[in-house]
Amino acid sequence: MSAEAGWGWARAIQPAGGTGQHAGPHETFAHPLKARIVDSQRHAPVADVAVTFSWDAMSQQALFEGDEATAQVRTDTQGYAQSPRLVAGDAAGTAVFTVTAEGAAPERFEVTVDH
Repeated sequence: MSAEAGWGWARAIQPAGGTGQHAGPHETFAHPLKARIVDSQRHAPVADVAVTFSWDAMSQQALFEGDEATAQVRTDTQGYAQSPRLVAGDAAGTAVFTVTAEGAAPERFEVTVDH
């Protein structure tokens, strides 16, 4: 469910980049994950909000640089938050990340490791 479709959320998480991309085993994905946090009523960007990108699986499909499964960053003045670079593991398949921010419904981002 889209964060904007939720009832009672003060903020919304909008995918802004990185989701849907592919990489081969052990390659770095071309783009980091990027989300935008906006006010649910006015759709204005929300600055200086902590955004957490968390990997939802335990296999080696994709991790952030440094072999981290979770990354937390703050939004910039335009409401954007960008994860560290993603590195594909050796297992082919789809890696799902949950993006969370205070006051917003979670949003899912996916990347794929090809054979």
